[in-house]
Parts: sequence; C-alpha cells; structure tokens
Amino acid sequence: MNEPSSATWIRPLLGRADDMRAEVWLRCTPAAGAAAIGPAVVASGTLVGPECSTAATLPTTVSLVDQGTVEGQPPLARGVCTEPGFWTPELPNLYRAEVTLRRDDDVVASGRRMIGLRRLGVKGRSLSLDGRRYVPRGVACQANPAELDELRQLSAVAVVGFPSVADPAAQSSAATLDAMLTTADRIGVAVVIRLGASTGAAVDLSILQERLEAWAAHPSVFLVTLPSGSANVGVAAGRRRGTMLFGLEVDGLEPPPPLPDRGVDLLVVRLLEHGLPHGAWQQPPPLPLVAAIKEIDSPSAAVARGACDRLQADLAAWARPELRTQPWDWAGYLVT
Repeated sequence: MNEPSSATWIRPLLGRADDMRAEVWLRCTPAAGAAAIGPAVVASGTLVGPECSTAATLPTTVSLVDQGTVEGQPPLARGVCTEPGFWTPELPNLYRAEVTLRRDDDVVASGRRMIGLRRLGVKGRSLSLDGRRYVPRGVACQANPAELDELRQLSAVAVVGFPSVADPAAQSSAATLDAMLTTADRIGVAVVIRLGASTGAAVDLSILQERLEAWAAHPSVFLVTLPSGSANVGVAAGRRRGTMLFGLEVDGLEPPPPLPDRGVDLLVVRLLEHGLPHGAWQQPPPLPLVAAIKEIDSPSAAVARGACDRLQADLAAWARPELRTQPWDWAGYLVT
C-alpha cells in the first residue's frame, strides 16, 4: 500500500521552546478548502514522534487543539510536546502531524505531514542551532534528492538556487525542490536556498509569502539568501518564516554597506576564488557574516567541501586581531 502524499497545507511554526517543553502551532492554509463561506472550520488531530533516521526514539502522542476562528486567517491548532526531540543534521527528529478540519459534522479536509522542530537563531555574530554554535559549510548542488547522501557523509550543507518567484519556471522548480527538501528533512541535510537576482522586483506579494512559508515548513531549510537590494523579501515573510533565517548577499571586495532596517539576519559576503575581503571588513557590521565564493571547477561535492576548509583557512590568515575592537569569527562558509 502506497504512503499517502504529504499534506503541504499543514504549516508548522515552533513557539516557545526549551529542553523540556515546546509549543507547536499548525496553520492549516486555505488551500485545504477551508476558506469557503459557512460556519467556522475547526482543526483537530495529533502529533506523534519523534521519529529519527539516525537514532532510536520513544515516540509519544500529543493532542492538537483548535485555537478558535480569526477572520481572514486559516484554522490554527496548537500542541505542546514535553521533552521534545528537536531537528538537527545529526539527529533529524521528525513528528507526524495528522490533522482533520471539520465544518459542523462535515470533514473539510484531512491529511498528515512530517514536521521538524528546529531551534535556530542568531547569537552575537554566530548562528546557534539547538543551543550550540553552528558553522555551516555549504556546497552548490542541484535540487536532486540523490545528491543528499554524499552531502550528509561530508557534513556539508546543500546550496540550491531558485529562480525569482516571478519567473515562469518557478512553479516546476518549486515542485522539484520540495521533493528534495522532504528527503533532506528525513536524512538530516541542512539547506540554503539562493533566490534569483530578480526576486526584489515587483511581484505578487501573496505568491512570495506562499513560497517562503512553504520553505519555512521544512526544518532542513535554515537560510534563504537574497540578492543585493532585496531585503524587502525578508520583511514580507513576517512571522510565518518561523526560525528560518534570511541573509543578504553583498560584495566583499567593497567596504561593508549600510544595513537594512529589518528583514535580514546575516550578511553573505561574496568573494572571488582565492580572493580576500576589503580591509574595512576587519571592523564588520554587528551581524553574522557568512563567506561565499564561486569555485570555477568543482567536479565533485567532496572537492567543493574541501574548498570550504581552504576558504576558512585563508580568512583566518587574513584576520588582523589588532585592528578589531572586538574579537569575531566568520559564521559560515559557502562554495556556490
């Protein structure tokens, strides 16, 4: 018997969380058919887990409780996990969310989806994952699930390009990418999505928000990088992005640019292969900095992963602590 397809209309958000307790919110989007005129739709269901592809677990079942009706908003359910298993690349814990939407006695929609609870954020000039410093080392790859096993063995992050949401190819690219992200969630490979250069152009805001919310539902997607001048994309995501971060790509051969007021969590400093940053970066902005190069010849993921280590060594040699008012280090390294 075939497994039922994932109910992508179930959109998880992690609320307050610590080692002993985690709030989980599930938005059930209008795509489920819950937006029709009539009596209020009520959400119910269970959250079962964690399940993990790399370790044994003791799954528990949590009830999902409807949170009432808010005009213009989809149904919302909440559950509280005790002693939660959070998602990390080393321990990709997942929970099975099973949700039913009812209007009076009629079932409007029902479905299940595997979700992950990810504690990710910024601490000073570093990234923090599950309470520990996290230094991603990413390599470019296609949106192909078959490449992920090698990346996991290399402890590498997958860096995947995506066209502008206004691009006619975006719809087919989204379906291909979603299949890859589902595999990355399960086996434990973190993913960076690089948005295309025209993303900052005028696009339908609802399409943009939908795409970002769909990515944020995957625990593997920890970072979306934005082309220069597109900080408004991070603002448009609002709270629906959950713990997914946004990074603004900037030219590392120039001095640090002015920071946008909001919408950006870190800077992706683009450098030439074997190149070094402008000297003004010795005194960087108060955000995490992720260094990125485009390697001309990357015949394999292993070679690109090695380039991350060389980039780290080059930047360590470039550092001049005597010019810095405060000690800092690069937050990550990408070969794109």
